[in-house]
Amino acid sequence: MKNETSNLLLGLGIGAVVGVAVGYLMVADNRKKLAEEFDHAVAKVKDEVKGVYAKAKSKAEEAREHVSENVHDVAEKVAGKTEHEGRAAAETK
Repeated sequence: MKNETSNLLLGLGIGAVVGVAVGYLMVADNRKKLAEEFDHAVAKVKDEVKGVYAKAKSKAEEAREHVSENVHDVAEKVAGKTEHEGRAAAETK
């Protein structure tokens, strides 16, 4: 019985060592694979961020041009109205 117990414990010990070794080797392979997948994911996110940035920059430029045109139109209307009021005031004198 004592011999069977020691053989069982020895077998469990060897099995544990082999299991740990296999697990370590699998993790090392997985580490490389995970690192490659992570690098790919980071590159993909980086490209998407660049695309969103470029789109936002373009929209901001369009909005700036639109606002600039509106301000220019309003300034022309105000200048025209002021000029018209100045002529009307000069005519009444």
